[in-house]
Order: sequence, then C-alpha cells, then structure tokens
Amino acid sequence: MRKFFKDSDDFFYIINSQVKSVKSISQISTGWTNFVFRVKARDGTYIFRFPRNNFFSKQLEKECAFLASFDHTLLSVKIPKMKLCSFIGRPFSVHKALKGKPLSKCKLHFWQKQKLAWSAAKFLMELSSIHTSVPLPTTSEFLRQLSLVSGTGYELKKHTPLLFAERRGLVLSHGDFNPGNILIRHGKMCGVLDFAFVSYSSPLDDIARLVGRMPTLKDFMFYQLEKIGFDASDKALVMQICGVWDYVEQRYIEYIKREHPDIILPEKES
Repeated sequence: MRKFFKDSDDFFYIINSQVKSVKSISQISTGWTNFVFRVKARDGTYIFRFPRNNFFSKQLEKECAFLASFDHTLLSVKIPKMKLCSFIGRPFSVHKALKGKPLSKCKLHFWQKQKLAWSAAKFLMELSSIHTSVPLPTTSEFLRQLSLVSGTGYELKKHTPLLFAERRGLVLSHGDFNPGNILIRHGKMCGVLDFAFVSYSSPLDDIARLVGRMPTLKDFMFYQLEKIGFDASDKALVMQICGVWDYVEQRYIEYIKREHPDIILPEKES
C-alpha cells in the first residue's frame, strides 16, 4: 500500500483541513525526503511535511514518536513539537515553525563560530543523555536501509569507518546534524530541526556530519570538544566518517536527480 505523497496530491486541500485562517502557502523546494510547505496563518507559521516514499513515511512516524517521548526542556535549544497526522492512510506532520535562520545560510564571524561550536557540543552532550522508549536503529543500520532506496551498485563497505566507531560505543544521535538543520538567531544557535535520522551511533557521527558540511567549523568544534573529554586522536576517524557521509549523500543525490529533479540540492561549503 502506498503510504507516501506525489506531486499530484492536493496539498492545499490537506493543509486547509488542518489549519484555520490560512494566509499563504509556499513550498520549500529543498526537502530531500519530504514535500515541505511553510504555511502562514492567523495564529502563526506552520511547517507541513509529506513523505516522498514509503521509507521516509516510516522515518516520519519514528521521528514524531521520538519527539513526543521526552521532555524538550532537557535541551538548551528549541526543537519541533510535531503532530503526526494522516490523510487516506498516509502519514504527514505539522509543527509550529521555530524562529531562526539555517546555519547553512549564515555568515558567522570568528567569535560567533567559537560560540556556535560550544553550543553544538553542549547540545550533542545533552542529546546523548536523553532516554527514550522508542525503538531506534543504529545509524549504520539506518544507512543500510537507505542504501536500498538509493539504488543499485551501492557499496556498503564504504560504511566501514562508521561501523568501526559504533563498535566502540553508542549514544543517542541526531543522525543528520548538518548546517541546514541548525537554526541561528542573533548569531547564536537557537534550534535544531529534522530528527528523521535519529538513531544510536558513535559520538563522533554527529560531529562528522557537521564539520563535513561546514569545514571552516572543524577546528572550533575540535577545540571545544577537547575541553569536555574528546580524544584528539579521534580527529582522523571523524574525517573518515565525513567520507562515509559524502558517499551516502552522493548516492542519494544521484537518486534525487533521477527521481525528483524538482528538488533544489544544498550547496556544500567550500
């Protein structure tokens, strides 16, 4: 049974059935895994997410269950309070938009990068201490499942550095801690979005996800992490895990270009 949405679905009808007094609806064309809409209404701004395939329908259900399973005040930044909805047996979500601008669209000064690195390190420590009853895979298992979506010719051996790191110990991981999912306001980190990849992984995984997409933050992150016990000898392994994510992204980008050419792909910082 199809549990996902297509371009031909009447998203405006579904959205209007959920939110009263809609003022405007605009599609966010960078959604890799979902059709994403920003909806301005009389009582605020909402974000709607409609999965593009059955695999990400399952991830959306997992994400909503996870976010509802713990007290958000345990984290020092805002995260979405998502409501899981359904339309003809197909799941979608809605949440109030968080304030802030994606880090991927921000130009930060030296001192702001220092503060951001500390805030990011603090968030990852807080997240790793969260306890949830929601069953979650390891990140490597999640990526193995994602490889089935990405298409044929996928080389699972490329995941070896991540598997090695995971065997050394697991913590709760955001799973997609990249600059597009980190919100900045007044030069400070204020929120984190998109927990669809939430899983158990090595503490190095989220670090690699961030510095792999934003190399200019690497030294700042390592400096702040070393203050709280990060082993400097793990820097090389972090960079190897960056390579894992580079491969995962490249294969999924190939899938997106083939199946969803309308999606605007994010640029990696040079």
